[in-house]
Amino acid sequence: MSFSRMLKEKSGAVWEEGYNHPFLHEMGRGTLDKESFRFYLIQDYKYLIEYAKIFAMGAVKAKEEKLMARFTLIQHNILNREMDLHRNYMKEYGIAPDEAATSQPSLWNKAYTSNMMAVAQTGGVAEILAVIFPCAWTYYDYAARLKEQYRGSLENNFYKTWIESYASDEFGKSFEWFYDTLDELCQYKSQEELRAIEDIFRTSVEFEYLFWDMAYKRQMSY
Repeated sequence: MSFSRMLKEKSGAVWEEGYNHPFLHEMGRGTLDKESFRFYLIQDYKYLIEYAKIFAMGAVKAKEEKLMARFTLIQHNILNREMDLHRNYMKEYGIAPDEAATSQPSLWNKAYTSNMMAVAQTGGVAEILAVIFPCAWTYYDYAARLKEQYRGSLENNFYKTWIESYASDEFGKSFEWFYDTLDELCQYKSQEELRAIEDIFRTSVEFEYLFWDMAYKRQMSY
C-alpha cells in the first residue's frame, strides 16, 4: 500500500468514530434534526470559503504548471459547484445570502481552518495536500457507506441529495490525483518528515470529527 493510501489506516480510530457519529447516521435515516443541519450548512459555508484559500496557497507554492492548474480548478469547483449544493439547501431553509455571509464561524470551525492555513503558510505542497486531503476523502467514504447502508430508505430522505452528491463517482474521481501526487512528493522524505505529514493528516481527520459533533450539538463555543 502506498504512503498516501496508508494514511487512512494510520488514522483508523478517529476515522471510524467520524463515520459512526450520530449526525451522519441520522442523516442516513432521514431523522436528523433540521436545525442541526441548518447550523451545519452555515458553518460549512464559512468553512468552504477558508478551505478554498488553502488551494490558492497550494497553487502559489506548486512548482509545476499542471499542479498549479489542479489546485486552481479545485478552488473554482469549491466556490461554484460545491457551494451550489449548499446554496440550494440554504435556500430551502430560508437562509438568505446575507445571513450566511454575516454569520460567525464557531470556535471549532476557526480552529480547523486556522490550523489548515498555518500548515499551508509554513509547509510545502506535500503538507498542504495532507491537511486538505481528509475533508474530501472522509466525505466521499462516509457518503458512499451511508448510501449503501441506507439504500432501502433513501428515496424519501430529505438528505438524499447531500448523500448522493458526495457518494458520486464524479466526486470520488475529483481528488484521485491526490494519492499519486502526495506519494511522488513524499518519495524521498525522511521518516521524521513522513511522520510529521501523518500527524498533519490525522489532525485534520480529528477536526472533521469535531465538525460533525459541533454541528450535531449546534455549539458555537465551549
